[in-house]
Amino acid sequence: MKSIQQRLLISLLIGLPLLWIMTSSIIAWRLWHEVNEMNDTQITQVARYLIGVAPKEEDDHYENKGQHEDRDEHEHEVTKDKKERPAKIYDLKSDHLSGDLGDAKDDYMGFAIWDKEGRLLMADNNGQSFAFLSDQHGFVEVHDSAYQRLNPFSKHWRLFYIHDEHDSRHKDRVIAVGQNLDSRHEMMVNAMTVQVLPMLIGLLAFIGLVIWLIRRGFMPLTQISAELAQRQPQDDSPIIADVPKEIQPLVSALNVLFVKVAETLEREQRFTADASHELRSPLAALKLQADLLQQQLLKLPDIESHNQLFYHTQEISNGIDRATHLVDQLLILAKIEPQQYLPPEQLIQPDWLALTDIVLSDVNRLAREKHIQLKRTVLCDNPADILPILINPILFKLLLRNLLDNAIRYCPKGALIELQLDVNAIRIIDNGLGVEPDQLARLSERFYRPAGQSQLGSGLGLSIVNRITELHNLSLVFDNRPAPEVGFIVTVSTKKQPARPL
Repeated sequence: MKSIQQRLLISLLIGLPLLWIMTSSIIAWRLWHEVNEMNDTQITQVARYLIGVAPKEEDDHYENKGQHEDRDEHEHEVTKDKKERPAKIYDLKSDHLSGDLGDAKDDYMGFAIWDKEGRLLMADNNGQSFAFLSDQHGFVEVHDSAYQRLNPFSKHWRLFYIHDEHDSRHKDRVIAVGQNLDSRHEMMVNAMTVQVLPMLIGLLAFIGLVIWLIRRGFMPLTQISAELAQRQPQDDSPIIADVPKEIQPLVSALNVLFVKVAETLEREQRFTADASHELRSPLAALKLQADLLQQQLLKLPDIESHNQLFYHTQEISNGIDRATHLVDQLLILAKIEPQQYLPPEQLIQPDWLALTDIVLSDVNRLAREKHIQLKRTVLCDNPADILPILINPILFKLLLRNLLDNAIRYCPKGALIELQLDVNAIRIIDNGLGVEPDQLARLSERFYRPAGQSQLGSGLGLSIVNRITELHNLSLVFDNRPAPEVGFIVTVSTKKQPARPL
């Protein structure tokens, strides 16, 4: 199951952008619609304004000409004057204007005024290129038939046509007001950018704030997890952390559990130690009685008739030895199993030659009984370079003793057992029968012994070795010797570097 922090972050980091996209889409759609309406309204207002302004332009023309006579009397003269008079073109550049115009362009809007015959009366630089449509009223839409009659220039404009039908002097005059579509779209995009960009920046800032707040909120749990990972099982000290109220009951329950676990482990260790000590005495007494019984049997004159009885006493003695060995191994395992790491004050830089001398001396008697040769080989020029790690000397002696004892017990008579000391590994190599490949992975399991074994053992020796290597952060590898050689190899090496091949 994913962590609560991870689920919250994924949900928020997906949900917030989706919600922002939906909200921004609605805002953009409404803004696009409203800006379109606003621009269309502006076009119609300009058109209405031009209806009222354009007649005054022609009235001023009559006054400037000194025409104070009745218009009906001079209609022919006026008509002739209109035909000869050129259209008025207004050229007003944006750089001639004052005020905050933003990014306004000269081609943003345009207008044109025609008479009913299509003669251009008045226009600006843009409007003089507009198409004249005598029968068009209102906006020209793309789906209208009038759209097909527009010239290429006019198709890039949003055009509105209106007819001056209220002025008898200028009846059927056509007025067109247009807005450049590219400029309109650019303005709408800029308006949406101004609206959406701050929202996007705010979203990113909000997401960053959410991530920071969630991580900060879960920081006490992270600290508790780190503390729990380093805590010894026997440690019953309470966790002291500033956690949210919702987590405080869990912390309190953990503190109570620590006390119970520490007390349980202490009782278990005390029971194991007491039981081991108590078992040693009766086992030693039984061993003594079995030895005395064997001696008494040997003194009988007709010993041949008591061979079966002597055999059973010998088996009893072997069973007592096995039980004694098992008690010793259980006591060792009970001492080292609860440990999570070795205290620094127990670690030293070893003298491997001196340490292995002691271990080889301890197992030498058992090796001589089976006529097994023990050999030590140093594979580096300087003994100080041998496996440069800090060790607990007592535990490491036990590790090497168990490995050598195991090799001696399961090798045939006359075998050779070699202890190799290398720069990054220690190996114990024998020329015995080896182990079945499917059993190699189970050798370090508790109480596991390969089938068909007749040697004295409890199935705990290699488990103890494996636990000691874990406490020293070392790697333990069991393998058979490569063909054509036969035998078994145990390699204790550092985890950072692989052991050097043979």
